[in-house]
Amino acid sequence: MIHRNLNEQRTLILAPHARDADTISHVLRLNQIDSFVCADIGALTQELIAGAGAALITDEALEHQNLAPLIDWLAAQPAWSDFPFILLTQPRSNARRSLALGALESLSNVILLERPLNSETLKRATASALRARSRQYEARAVLQQRLQAEERLGFALKAGRLGAWEIDFDTRALVTSDICKENFGQAIDKPFTYTTLLACIHPDDLQPYREALHKALWLKDGFVMEVRIVWPDRSLHWVQIRGETSFDEQNRPRRIAGVSLDVTERVESARKLNDSQRALHDLNATLERRIEERTRELAQLNDRLMREISERERTQAASVQGQKMEAIGRLTGGIAHDFNNLLHVSIGNMELIDRVTQDERVKRFSATARKALQRGTKLTGQLLAFARNQSLDLKAVDLSALIEGMQELLSVSVGSAIQIDLDLLRDLPPALADPNQIEMAILNLAINARDAMPDGGLLQVRTDYRAADDEQLQPGSYAVVAVSDTGTGIRAEILGKVFDPFFTTKQIGEGTGLGLSQVYGIAKQSGGTARIHSKLGEGTTVELWLPLAPENVVEALSADSQKQEISNQAHRRILVVEDDPEVRQFMVESLDMLGYEVREAADGVAGLAAIEKETPDLLIVDFLMPDMNGAQVIAAVAKKLPALPIIVATGYADMRAIDEVIGNNFVLRKPFQINELAKLVGTALTTRASQLSVDGKLA
Repeated sequence: MIHRNLNEQRTLILAPHARDADTISHVLRLNQIDSFVCADIGALTQELIAGAGAALITDEALEHQNLAPLIDWLAAQPAWSDFPFILLTQPRSNARRSLALGALESLSNVILLERPLNSETLKRATASALRARSRQYEARAVLQQRLQAEERLGFALKAGRLGAWEIDFDTRALVTSDICKENFGQAIDKPFTYTTLLACIHPDDLQPYREALHKALWLKDGFVMEVRIVWPDRSLHWVQIRGETSFDEQNRPRRIAGVSLDVTERVESARKLNDSQRALHDLNATLERRIEERTRELAQLNDRLMREISERERTQAASVQGQKMEAIGRLTGGIAHDFNNLLHVSIGNMELIDRVTQDERVKRFSATARKALQRGTKLTGQLLAFARNQSLDLKAVDLSALIEGMQELLSVSVGSAIQIDLDLLRDLPPALADPNQIEMAILNLAINARDAMPDGGLLQVRTDYRAADDEQLQPGSYAVVAVSDTGTGIRAEILGKVFDPFFTTKQIGEGTGLGLSQVYGIAKQSGGTARIHSKLGEGTTVELWLPLAPENVVEALSADSQKQEISNQAHRRILVVEDDPEVRQFMVESLDMLGYEVREAADGVAGLAAIEKETPDLLIVDFLMPDMNGAQVIAAVAKKLPALPIIVATGYADMRAIDEVIGNNFVLRKPFQINELAKLVGTALTTRASQLSVDGKLA
């Protein structure tokens, strides 16, 4: 049953003179015809948009009116619509007909009635127009039902991955759906002809396809067959083709239409089943021998399992111990920072004493003290290594090869109840990373995945490379390592906290909450980032995004050329900015001894003021200073003196922050000896001079 809008059953009336509109409306109501009086052409057009069955207009309503909105509405009618108008005219000559009336008659179904007319004529004309409009609405409903049926058919075909196709028998013109193109390995946005379809069929299946088609035409029946399809990438797929033929009145074939379905998975499954059945047959034929072989294999696997269990227990104990020591490492790093400054002053002054004194006894005392201080320097390095506050050893790393080499370690770490799947891209460009730190990060993620799968599951490690997709990453390509598990997943409300230090969902004593934060820190320090995707009950995926290694590596200058240039740097002006007075005094005296003109500043503000007074040839600045640190000093100097060489002196600091500001400048590690200071100063002056000469900026 068709239900229509009540507005679509009414008659619109436009009669602006006297009481014509009321009279017409009264006559229509007496005959049970719903009507609506419109004030002008604009109101009539709006009501037409809302819906109506017919419109009754007097000819004077069209005079001196802007009919553009009404004409536009009529021109925009859909194909099923031919809206009826009843025009009441006075007995005038044809010459008085307006151009507007002519436009109206050309665009719509117009019935002309001359006045005066009786009520019966008005009623019959209106009823006839309403019936005609009702039939138009019924045609619209049929069209809508047909469109809905076509949509349902398209949805069903899409849900079943069925591709629709149709071939004109005379012209061989082929019309296909997008899914049909995909079944044949073709791009949906490119033409797909019958010739192309035949070219896709495997040469050995082309003749059987043609024979099946000819047989169907001869028997006037449908056909079903499966053929091999060769995709443009040369991969082989199986497609089932079903078709029916339609004939004209002379019993000649007109067109062939049907569907296609990719059955590659079913065919492969059947092949594997056949292989399994043959294997079972072979197994039964040699059952006794195979049982003996399997028994030996099981014994070997049992021995391996016991070794894996032992190794797993050892690895678990080491992992727990490493987590416990993580918090201690933070404290250790802070202690090493202050200890480095003390060592720096002591070593420096001992070296100055050794250089200026001629007393052999004093030299012996100095040598003994320097040996003790060198042991302290070694101890500081060990503390920094323990605290993991050393800078990463970034180099070009083949991530796929690195992970492949970790396969046995991962197997031991997660245990035999968890299956490991390595999906590694063989042509992955090398990433810029520290291989030891990346191995540690992947192992941490694997252990987290193991804890999330207490009853076993699948651990998958994939490698890929992608372009940066948000503002968190610098533009460019990145190597991506994705570690996925099928474990319990993470609740959405805590997903944003998992990279926070010391955050953990484990029980007290089972973890420190430093594993994921360490993974995040390694990725960020390498110039990339870490991301996590998880749903409760559906597992977790953690991705490490690492920048690709640059193609061009700047080669360091040879030691001989450095030594040759150092001798030419005498009398160059150097500004030392250091907040520790003892460290600053040592650096100033050492540089003065080397023959340089040295000025000093106790903080960043004083250093910038000194540069304003006199531009030095080299700036040596400490990184960690109160109020204005070394990064801020470098940034301020770079704006005014971009060619000024700078050496950043640091003992323990955030190396990421240093890398962000260092640019083409140099880093001097505390504690250092005078010869190290002399070598780096000469290198900085010589290298920057060479760069300026190459750029054409040096006179």
